[in-house]
Amino acid sequence: MVRRRGGSTAAWCDRLLDGVVVLLATWTLVYHVCLVTRLGTTPAIALELLALACAAGIAARRPWVPPPVTHGELGPARWVASGARPLRATTVVAACVAAVGTALSAPWVLVWVPWLIAAVAGIGWACAGLGRCDEHARPRPSRDDRADGEQGEGRWTVGVVLVWAVGLGIFSLWPLRSNPDDLFYLNVSQWVATHGEFPVRDTLFADLVYPMSNWPPVASYDGLVGVVARILGAHAASVEYMSVPPIATALSVLALWRLLRTWRVRHVAWVLSVALAFLLVDGTSSYGTPGNLFLTRLWQGKVILLCLVVPLLLVHALRYVERPTRSRLPALALTGVASVGLSTTAMFLTPLIALAAMAPLLPRARGRALAGFAAMAGYPLGAVVVTLVLGGRSADDFGDRRLYRFDASWIGHLIFLTGFLALAAVLAVLLGSLLVPHPAARVTTGVLVLCTGIVLVPGITRAMYDVTGVGPTLWRVSWGATIAPLVGVAAVRAASWLHTLSARWRFGRGATPVAALAALALLVGFGHPIWSHDTNAYFREPVHWQRSYASRSVVAEILRDTRPGDVVLAPDSISVTLAVTTTSVKTVAPREYYLHYLEHDPAFHYADRRDLWQYVNDAVPTPPFDLRTALRRVGVDVACTAIADQRRYDAIRNAGYRPLLATDYYRCLSHA
Repeated sequence: MVRRRGGSTAAWCDRLLDGVVVLLATWTLVYHVCLVTRLGTTPAIALELLALACAAGIAARRPWVPPPVTHGELGPARWVASGARPLRATTVVAACVAAVGTALSAPWVLVWVPWLIAAVAGIGWACAGLGRCDEHARPRPSRDDRADGEQGEGRWTVGVVLVWAVGLGIFSLWPLRSNPDDLFYLNVSQWVATHGEFPVRDTLFADLVYPMSNWPPVASYDGLVGVVARILGAHAASVEYMSVPPIATALSVLALWRLLRTWRVRHVAWVLSVALAFLLVDGTSSYGTPGNLFLTRLWQGKVILLCLVVPLLLVHALRYVERPTRSRLPALALTGVASVGLSTTAMFLTPLIALAAMAPLLPRARGRALAGFAAMAGYPLGAVVVTLVLGGRSADDFGDRRLYRFDASWIGHLIFLTGFLALAAVLAVLLGSLLVPHPAARVTTGVLVLCTGIVLVPGITRAMYDVTGVGPTLWRVSWGATIAPLVGVAAVRAASWLHTLSARWRFGRGATPVAALAALALLVGFGHPIWSHDTNAYFREPVHWQRSYASRSVVAEILRDTRPGDVVLAPDSISVTLAVTTTSVKTVAPREYYLHYLEHDPAFHYADRRDLWQYVNDAVPTPPFDLRTALRRVGVDVACTAIADQRRYDAIRNAGYRPLLATDYYRCLSHA
């Protein structure tokens, strides 16, 4: 009875995740059709309902059957030949060198060189075992498994998973962590909610007058948020900030649970707990750590891609590798389409994951490996082709701004930091090809770790930018390395070493809890919570926007005294909040680098906008700078400065503006 109940819960959770993938994938297809045909939100809703009805009909005719759960562990002792043991030793030694080098900020050559050595040796070790291990063997469950259901089926494991999912989902309503990336995407969502159409031209600076800054608008997630907001009669930011985080957080926990079960991990509850604890304490000022891309940013499409869809890509790919039949290709295709709908990052990340996932099939079934790769990567690669044909661009010009992001050591520490957390994360990642129980997953993990290591080679990101236009963003290749679950696997696998001491220390069956609790204690002791001030996160009463109260109050006052079409000059925090709040009132510049792509359009007055942005953001405008002339050319109706900036406030007032409002942080003036 225990096993049947737990298995039923796991099956329902897997069905829920598959349903989310179907929703995201079908909406992405509908959205792209609407972009091409210029259809609005009403036809899009009708097409989406039709697509979901068809999917439900197909699912009814072919009932969902969960994969069989295996017990026991196909560990290295079962199959390693003597010739493969040097590869294992090389992997361990090189991984230790790279981990210590990262933790101590050693010269970068002591990180990327051993990283590549460990990754290549780990792949060789995993491939050697792939030919000697029967993946379909079903070891007899141990007494531990039958008692506790540690493969994900027992009451204990299901209870732990659900507590994590529900608890973190509710907890996600408290942190407030503003992120300026929202200005473009939520502005598009609000345009959809207000106008009932999907924009293909700029909505930040004018109503569809200029080309769009991030072009083409491949990601469908922003349109989905706008459609939901329009149906509910709500603001797009309210939908994204208040509804998405708890749902996405809970689903991400379930996706991680599903990945661990597919990897055939034992003691899933402990592994999951360590992985989630690592995410919760992996917070610093760096924006690229796995923890900083978890709960406190899980309203953004790219973070949902990382936390929810990447684990499902690996799950469906591994299921296909286990039994490469045509019936499993649609799941690969749908998950690939869903990934593109969440973020353009999927255009290079999903093909890499597909390549790594199909690698275990290459020795025995190249044709089926190619079919699996095509199913998963076909739509993302098609999006790449369309983007190139349409002259794709990004608002952030990586070649001219913040060039330190090309530095390989900066990228490495951006992801892994330094100190104990870096030591644990790098060790877990580089030993992943040895520690993951599933033989095929070992190979996939090794290939993805190798891809991450290539990004860490000095000069690679610059060369890729010069050839393809994709440069520092390649650090997101590390998303495929599944850092958090590998940390959990490594921590709990340490229990096997404790078993060797059980005769002396009498750990016995308590070795796993001891190892997990020790790992949790170390993480808590050396980590920094993702809601700490280092991450610019704060606690607020639940159900709130991810924008500061100071900026929201100023924007509310501005909107009461402006009309559609008015232009506002303000510091970044006000400008970003205005951009996510409304599409009727425009900003001079929500962020400075969003101006560059319109530099050569005379009607845009690029130089004046740049100088005005510098003026209110405490920078030095490019000389010669005439404040009165710049304000007149751009047509500024409201201008705001920081409360402490008396000199600039007086200058704007002398240019013909009168006081409009004052708060504890900002003061604004309106054109007389």
